[in-house]
Amino acid sequence: MKKAKSWIAVISGSIAIILFTVIMIAVTGKTYTAYINNPYKTSESEIECSDSSVIECTNIGTEKSYTAFRFRGLKPGKAQVNIWIISGENNLNKTGMIFQCTVLKNGTVFLSGYDFGGHRFLLLGILLLTLFTSVVSFLQFRFHKKSQFFSYKTVLSLGLGMFAGIIGLMYAALIGIYLIFPAQFDSWQVFNIAGIITSAIFALSLPMIVIFAIFLSVSNISLIRHEGFRKNNLYGLLISAVLGAGSILCAVLLAMFPNSTSETARDIAGSVIRASVSSAFVYLEFLLLSTQICMHYAAKHEPKYNQDFIMILGCKVRKDGTPPPLLKGRIDRALEFYKNQIEKTGNTPAFIPSGGQGPDEVISEGECMKDYLIESGIEESAIFPETESRTTLENMKFSKKIADEYKENANILFSTTNYHIFRSGILSAKAGLRADGIGAKTKWYFWPNAQMREFIGLLASEWLLNLIFIILTVGFATVIANISTIISRFAMMI
Repeated sequence: MKKAKSWIAVISGSIAIILFTVIMIAVTGKTYTAYINNPYKTSESEIECSDSSVIECTNIGTEKSYTAFRFRGLKPGKAQVNIWIISGENNLNKTGMIFQCTVLKNGTVFLSGYDFGGHRFLLLGILLLTLFTSVVSFLQFRFHKKSQFFSYKTVLSLGLGMFAGIIGLMYAALIGIYLIFPAQFDSWQVFNIAGIITSAIFALSLPMIVIFAIFLSVSNISLIRHEGFRKNNLYGLLISAVLGAGSILCAVLLAMFPNSTSETARDIAGSVIRASVSSAFVYLEFLLLSTQICMHYAAKHEPKYNQDFIMILGCKVRKDGTPPPLLKGRIDRALEFYKNQIEKTGNTPAFIPSGGQGPDEVISEGECMKDYLIESGIEESAIFPETESRTTLENMKFSKKIADEYKENANILFSTTNYHIFRSGILSAKAGLRADGIGAKTKWYFWPNAQMREFIGLLASEWLLNLIFIILTVGFATVIANISTIISRFAMMI
């Protein structure tokens, strides 16, 4: 019921913003105020109109270094308007502009094909919609963080909140500059900048992308030097290459197609490609950032000391059947929590070392961990090894069966490596297990590559959801990138 109410509130809020924008555009579009630089600071002007029955133009007044003129449509039709600001003896000094005006049947006044009085509220509507999306997404993130942190919705809501928020701030800055400098910052520039918002966000984030890619590459090279050249040790270099290629492509497209107000087929197609690539790239950029934030939060989180079972997630054992450093770190972290819980509460949890036996392993991961726990002083009766699982999801499912045999709705804690906590938590929720997690520390050069592997795993596991949001993001960016063309074509149809 709460979920349905929240969706109703989101849809209602979006519809309210859209209706407000449409109404204000319809009202303000019937007049248009043009601001012309007035270097002479004179109030003298000349207005010439090819058909005064179509449009009326009035001099409003001079402010600072510009003069404002208001256009009002009288009847449907077209007219050319020349405005001159004059000064000097015999009015020899002139400056001004020439407009091709079109008045539609509904009274909307268009200048130069795409410019109209309602464009301010069009930009304001986009601003309100993006900020509303950002606020709702951050509220969703806060809700999931408290009630169901181990969920891909946590990553998605945080990433979407940051993405929509930065777009909203860009539009706020655009509107603010336009209001402060109405004469120096004309509508052509407004539409042009609005069309490259996502490209501008990419350009602003480029220094951070470069630094991040360099750090990933350095750490990944260190990992290969220490651990050897293997497929699983290449994720950092892979993401660095994707970031580099995506950055170059976005920069090239922005350089090739910087114009968002041209109506030539080449420029329209170019702006669509530029907006699609840059918006998808920036969306994935924020998704990567939100994943890192969630993973770091999960790694630092300290669960409650009320656990009935501590599950230890396995990994490949050594050829002699002993745990490698990575697995040993997970067991030691579980033992540390075990001792702290007994010290703080007196409650003694049991262990579920979880992991099957691979084709190149002499013993199952569960049995290997059991032997290590016994050597560490844990009674065998307090250890319930799970030895059939092959994946993390199976770890969760099979361990849940063991825990359910001894206690219904038991509190279960899983121990893994710090970078693996968040995705393991998501898989535990899929297995019907509401478990908390703790993580063992790992070497500095291992963490970044492992994080990238977890990020790719999350993307792959929720590929359909990500595809839907990428399509929505690309669609929004493409419409905004061609907003002047859309307005112009719409005006011709009315």
